[in-house]
Amino acid sequence: MKTSVERIDDTTVKLSVTVEPERVREALDRAAQRLAGEIKVPGFRPGKAPRRVIETRLGRDVVKQEAVREALPTLYEEAVRAEEVDVVGPPELDLESFEEGEESSFTATVEVRPEITLPGFAGLQVPHPDWEVTDEEVDQQLDALRDRFAELDTVDRPAGVGDFAVITVVGRREGEIVEDAGAEDVLYELRDPEQSDSELDRRLSGATAGQTVEFTDTLGPDYGELAGAELAFTVEVSEVKEKRLPELDDEFAVTASEFDTLEELRGALREQLAQQKIQLARAQLRGAAVEAVCDLIDVALPKTMVDENVRFSLQRALTDAQRHGLTFEQYLQAVGMEQEQLLERLEEDARKTVKGQLVVDAIGKAADVQLTQEDLGEEIARNAMRLGAPPQEVAEFLTHPERLGALVSDAFRRKAIDHLLAQVTVLGGPPDEPVGEGAAPEAEAEA
Repeated sequence: MKTSVERIDDTTVKLSVTVEPERVREALDRAAQRLAGEIKVPGFRPGKAPRRVIETRLGRDVVKQEAVREALPTLYEEAVRAEEVDVVGPPELDLESFEEGEESSFTATVEVRPEITLPGFAGLQVPHPDWEVTDEEVDQQLDALRDRFAELDTVDRPAGVGDFAVITVVGRREGEIVEDAGAEDVLYELRDPEQSDSELDRRLSGATAGQTVEFTDTLGPDYGELAGAELAFTVEVSEVKEKRLPELDDEFAVTASEFDTLEELRGALREQLAQQKIQLARAQLRGAAVEAVCDLIDVALPKTMVDENVRFSLQRALTDAQRHGLTFEQYLQAVGMEQEQLLERLEEDARKTVKGQLVVDAIGKAADVQLTQEDLGEEIARNAMRLGAPPQEVAEFLTHPERLGALVSDAFRRKAIDHLLAQVTVLGGPPDEPVGEGAAPEAEAEA
């Protein structure tokens, strides 16, 4: 078989393939034999009728079409390997000839990975994302902890933002009670109506125990099939309760934690926050390093890769919507977008993702990154930790033949980014922080 390749543009090539007459004959013979096994030919056992008999009964074109259908994909893959073409999408095949006794020829136009010329990394500076813990952040953690131990006291005054009300809600549609839109003796926290845009918050603000408020409202996407329905609501207020936070002292530290003093509790919260922020900063640093390289070069993006990424993201959004009982239209309403706007945003994100992947792959290839079984094991362990699932279960899932390629790609890209971080200059960051280690799996997905 003779092959040649012609570059059409930065992401497209045309393979020209010429096949020897002997291989054409073999393909026709195999096709006829297979067809012979599918039909009954008087005087011959199944599968034993010669090709000339099959061609007489079915027609030469039928045998030829079957031979082409079977042989062309195999011949195409041989040509791809022979020319070492890194394809990223399905080919557009154009058969020029396929006749017995003659050479067969066809062309395959296919998208490929673009050739990327990488810049030098020695002078590239990447600022380390914020990792230091502030006193304000520690105070916020303490306030959240106090809120968990707060008590509710019944008060004899109108309800306000931050208060709780014990309410019974009845929703009616055309006079009929809608069970899914009601509740009895529930504890409801009043939010700022200007922020929540909730009619219930507006009506309860200023209400007192024993008061009944009435209003109409449109149900949101959380109500599934009822979303968009307009109901008449009656809300009875039984009690108004005020939140009472515990004093921030040593006694609170003993009650809320394993520590004896408030200072010890504050120090533990600071350390916990520091670990979380450093871990997040590590992941952000990896993405920032890739983005810094991407900003230095232009990369032609294969349409197939971008479209596939858009399809994946759209399917994930639809799955999330279905998980919450939403139709696609309700999902669009919830995110505040028209369908065209959503697709534009997904394509913009996809182009950024694909560019990052291509650049990282080029970095790994240039560095001759090699994967080991240990690398794959570490990638599985990271995914198991992220998913909170047993490593063996995750390993069985990720090493399935249909998903093994993705696992290898993720592990390869992780090592490629490690190599990149070892080359660039990271500005700032925790003291003695190994910048090339420990990032979360999401970093590679963003790259």
